[in-house]
Amino acid sequence: MANGQNIQAGVNVPAVASVPTGVKIISVLYYIGAVFGLLFGILFIVGAGFIGSIASQIPLIGALGAGLFIVGGIIMIVFGILGFFIGRGLWKGRNWARIVAIIFACLGILIAIISMIQGSIISNIFSLVINGIIGGYLLFSSKVKEAFART
Repeated sequence: MANGQNIQAGVNVPAVASVPTGVKIISVLYYIGAVFGLLFGILFIVGAGFIGSIASQIPLIGALGAGLFIVGGIIMIVFGILGFFIGRGLWKGRNWARIVAIIFACLGILIAIISMIQGSIISNIFSLVINGIIGGYLLFSSKVKEAFART
C-alpha cells in the first residue's frame, strides 16, 4: 500500500475507509426505523378514511381526526425516507450522516429528559440510554472520528 492506495494488477485503487462495526449497527437501526416509518406512515394514510368514518358521529372530530392521520402519515413517511438516507450515509462513512445522527440523538436525549421531568420516567429511561450511547459513540469515539475524517 502506497500513499493510501492499494495496487491491484498494476492499477491504483483508492483505499476504502473502514467504517467501525458500531456505526454499521447504528446504520442498520436507522434502516429498521425507516422501514417502520414508511409502513406506519402508509397505514396512517390508509386508515385516515376509516377513522373519519368511525368518528363521523362528531363532525369536528371526524374531519380533524382524518386530517391529523394524513398529516401524521406524511410526516412518518418523510422521516422514514430521511432515516433510509441517514442509514445509507452512515454505512458508507459519510460525515454529513454522522452529524445528522448526532443531532437526532441529542434531540432524542432532550425529549426524553423533558418527558421524564413531566413524569414519564420509566418509559423514557430506555430512550435516554440508547440515544446517549449512539450520540456519545458517534461524537467521541476516536475510531469513528478517524473513519469519517477519511471520507
